[in-house]
Amino acid sequence: MNTGQMLAVLGALIILGGITLTVNRMLISKTTDMLNAETSLVAVSIAQTMIDEIQTKSYDLATAGGAKVYDSTAFTSPSELGPSSTESHNVPLPEPPDTTTPYKSISKVTGYNDVDDYNGYTRKAYSSLLGTFTVVDTVYYVSESNPNQKSSTQTFYKKIIVTVRHPNMSSPLQLSDIAVYRRYF
Repeated sequence: MNTGQMLAVLGALIILGGITLTVNRMLISKTTDMLNAETSLVAVSIAQTMIDEIQTKSYDLATAGGAKVYDSTAFTSPSELGPSSTESHNVPLPEPPDTTTPYKSISKVTGYNDVDDYNGYTRKAYSSLLGTFTVVDTVYYVSESNPNQKSSTQTFYKKIIVTVRHPNMSSPLQLSDIAVYRRYF
């Protein structure tokens, strides 16, 4: 081989290397985008499942037995939202990778029976593809005329915010809903 042929082969190798790097970069970028989308979808699913579980409970401890309440002052005071003394957050959560259950629900263990019991609640949710998600719930009263305004007194509306975190997510995902007590029967 002469010098000209050697330079041509060297140039071809350089071009081939550049193309290979570009293709690898594109594949990594597409895989990253796909995993980010998958993480977001799983996080939304976990958060919606949590909201659905909370919404199946009674509005307040005062209504848990089916009692009717016509005055919002009969509800739990805002400073006492969360589990009562018979309900506890102190149940061990599964350590990753706990693949025997998709999540451990404190509510099924300690008898959460109303919406505000979930204030401060934490859950670990496990996905076989993505690992462990952390779920934290917040519940508080909101103004009846503006559900985005926190209320310092009892109302017939409680806002539920579910925050889901995962190491692959750049920021936590939050979903919210309003629990409404229908006082007109």
